[in-house]
Amino acid sequence: MVKSPAVNIFLIPYTWMRHFSVSLVCAGAALLAWWFVLAIAVIFPIWTVEWDGAVYITTLVAAVAGASTLAEASLRRAPLWKRGLRTIGSAAISGMLALAGYWSWHLVMGPLAFDDAASADLAEPTLVSLRYRMAAFLFAGVQAGIGPLVFRRGAGFFAHIGAGAAAGLLAGATWYVLGYPKSFIGLSDLYLASAGGAVVFGGTFGLLAWGIPDNLYAGWMRIVSETRHGRRIPVDAPDGGVRERFIGHFPRGLDLFLPAEDGVMELHISVMVTRKQEYRARGLTLKPTHVRRFLERIDLRYDARRPAPLETRLSSGDRFLLGPPADPTVVEFIMLPREER
Repeated sequence: MVKSPAVNIFLIPYTWMRHFSVSLVCAGAALLAWWFVLAIAVIFPIWTVEWDGAVYITTLVAAVAGASTLAEASLRRAPLWKRGLRTIGSAAISGMLALAGYWSWHLVMGPLAFDDAASADLAEPTLVSLRYRMAAFLFAGVQAGIGPLVFRRGAGFFAHIGAGAAAGLLAGATWYVLGYPKSFIGLSDLYLASAGGAVVFGGTFGLLAWGIPDNLYAGWMRIVSETRHGRRIPVDAPDGGVRERFIGHFPRGLDLFLPAEDGVMELHISVMVTRKQEYRARGLTLKPTHVRRFLERIDLRYDARRPAPLETRLSSGDRFLLGPPADPTVVEFIMLPREER
């Protein structure tokens, strides 16, 4: 008996909202980092005003990098000790690089890029200026992507660097616009402006750097009609290879049996998965066979004039209407979380 892939109930459902899940986690981590820095600065300050920007940037970058790494490790069901080591390591790498990058800009690169008068303004820690601070946000964003890259073994290098750069630029712009008193959305409050910049930084990085991959999900076929309602079978092979599943009422050997009284033929449709985890369906009978999805309806009936059955690529939520159009048997293709443990 073939063992079915387990379902991980802790993973996020396969809907369009899954693309924003890591973004929300990173944005939340960034907001907590802002609150942590603010709490220390107000309640028990342990640094001078010259270090305000460095502490804020470093803590923000470390929190976002660690949150991104922790999100992946949790979704892949890594052991707790590995999650902790990867999270701390990612946060430490990005945080130290961000600290070095901040001072490199303000003490080395910045003075080289500006004249003497501008360099004096650059060194003023209380000056709120996008001209002098944007580069610091940009460097911080790029460095936020390096920590997670180490533990992802360089996978998605350009995505991480690009996501970090975009996050830094948008965060810097948000921080400046919200804090600028003459802006129509300006809050005239640098505390809230830094909070807005932190949320934008984390949300942008989480959205663009690493998204939940499809290989954390597996395809299933589920009966929707009253007959055998809720019965389902996995499409994916346990070894991740090519697999084809057959649906019909042939007495023996089929993967998903449906009664002939419901208008289903012996071999009605088959659903297969490739090594690249692409799902495809084929119609195997002359009887009515349709695939219904949003704004689309596909006729998959077998055409005897063709050398091979008609085939279509599947997406989660596609429904098959088998048998007489007046009262068809409905089977649905869905993507469910796969246990990675």
